[in-house]
Amino acid sequence: MQYIIIIGAFQAVVALWLLQFRERKTSSNYLFIFLISAIAVHLTIKFVIFTFVPDQSIRLQMNTFISVCYGPLIYLYTLSKTQKGFSVGRKWYLFIPLFILMIAYFTVSCVFIILNRVDEKLLYLYNTFSLVLLFAINLYYPLKSILIINKSKTLERVEFNIIKRISVCILMMECILVFTKIALFFYPEKIQEINVLIRSVSYFLLLVICLLIIKKNINTELRKVPENNNKNTLGNADIDIDTETPFLNTMDYEVKFGELWQKMDEMVKQQQLFRNCDLNLDELASQTKINKYQISEMLNGYKNKPFYRYINEYRIEYFKNRVENTIQKNENINFLSLAYEAGFKSKSSFNRYFKEIIGKTPSEYYKTSLKNSLKLQVD
Repeated sequence: MQYIIIIGAFQAVVALWLLQFRERKTSSNYLFIFLISAIAVHLTIKFVIFTFVPDQSIRLQMNTFISVCYGPLIYLYTLSKTQKGFSVGRKWYLFIPLFILMIAYFTVSCVFIILNRVDEKLLYLYNTFSLVLLFAINLYYPLKSILIINKSKTLERVEFNIIKRISVCILMMECILVFTKIALFFYPEKIQEINVLIRSVSYFLLLVICLLIIKKNINTELRKVPENNNKNTLGNADIDIDTETPFLNTMDYEVKFGELWQKMDEMVKQQQLFRNCDLNLDELASQTKINKYQISEMLNGYKNKPFYRYINEYRIEYFKNRVENTIQKNENINFLSLAYEAGFKSKSSFNRYFKEIIGKTPSEYYKTSLKNSLKLQVD
């Protein structure tokens, strides 16, 4: 069991290093940093106890307080990935059980040190209280996290997998608690063997959680490689992704993005998001609540057009409709005013994109439309 603890602690330190120094800092990443830190502290405490505490009852029975935060942390991570503008600070009360159990843990430890012996009744009382609290919290929050991600339609697959797998690991640890109580009821004389086995499995699951976070971090780093090699500016430039990569060629985009694209495209049209002259990929992601990398992949891989080409097509369509209405009403037309109204920021970009998309200059298009309108009136 001590070997598992040492390996788990080492894995936790590695994962902590990756999250702390290699990955971009966001509130959700800090939650994983806290989770890994909690696992590292948990396993370190256990290693110290198994190495330096001779009393068998403390080594095998006294629960560590820090594991009560595992469920709340994965729940907060889930909310940060599924709710726009989520603030961790609003959920501070989720950690009240951690502080309560921490106070109880150190209080009981100090009593044992002062008495210079283990009070079995006090140990039993602490273990019973901590087990109930651990079971309730680490059962409720992982289950709730799984329900949330199953309902979410915009969560990335990599985030869905990491949340689900960590939640399952935490739930398995709680199922082990129930199994322990049942086993001890039938075989009370084998309390030591059962405790060693059960705790070994629990520590192994903590090791698995560390490995899952390391794997997720490595996958994130690998995904950044092609992004960094491609043009990826979010100001007034387009985002281009190499559509010749084998990954994109073999992906079934219709299955992956059909529904999500329809949702985004409808919002762009119905809410006329394109009329915002400062609209960029970040702003579109914020308005539609769709990850910006998903939007980029949909545009470049699924629709084969960069971001600003997509937005400017809607702006030009809007401009054309306004031109048609102006001609029908026989009103004077101001090209630049309509261009600004459609969402263009400058005359040069309007003329350039209009010529590129329509194949004519705005004035040529207007003359053609006016000529066709007069022809229809004569006919």
